[in-house]
Amino acid sequence: MSEQIGVVLLFVGLIAATVGLFWLLGRGLAVLFGKRQARQLLVPLALLGGGLVVGALPFAYQHVYLRIVGLGERERVLDGERALNLTGWDRDGYGIIAQRPDVAILEMGNPDVTDETLELLVDLPKLKELTLNDSGVTDVGLATLAQLPALETLRLARTKVTPEGLRRFLDAPPQRLSQIDVSGNGIPTTILRQWKNAAGGSGERRYVN
Repeated sequence: MSEQIGVVLLFVGLIAATVGLFWLLGRGLAVLFGKRQARQLLVPLALLGGGLVVGALPFAYQHVYLRIVGLGERERVLDGERALNLTGWDRDGYGIIAQRPDVAILEMGNPDVTDETLELLVDLPKLKELTLNDSGVTDVGLATLAQLPALETLRLARTKVTPEGLRRFLDAPPQRLSQIDVSGNGIPTTILRQWKNAAGGSGERRYVN
């Protein structure tokens, strides 16, 4: 179902339900005062119910489609791990993430991804690789990312993260974090080098600046 059809159905359903509701209220008062019979409420009731059904069709379609068809090329299982690519996502919101709690690799490099969006990631215990390039994430969102226990690779290129915010994040990063990309944010190399050296010179930590 195209977005245009969905909007039309939602609009038509809303109008029908509104008309049915006011019609029902008017006839309901007439029945209450004995001026009409109760069976005359059937038509406005049908209009109200029909409007609600038509308005709900776009949401029901999307739910059924995702359940049966899935996300197509956006979703893959690599070596037994679920990978989800939502970069270029053209639907409202990112609630689909809640339906994939086993996601290990997630890409969502979109301008409408904000600090609030990141709160959906807290319930992803297996998330180990996250791409947020070109998103609206700020220093506030870093506090949420610090709560991801399995996070190993983080890409934050061209976001709104500041040097001071990243410094605080890397002072207490996710325990498994070993790779980070903050290119395009004006982050001094000294901050990243300090985080890398904190690994004890083992060479396990890498960064892109």
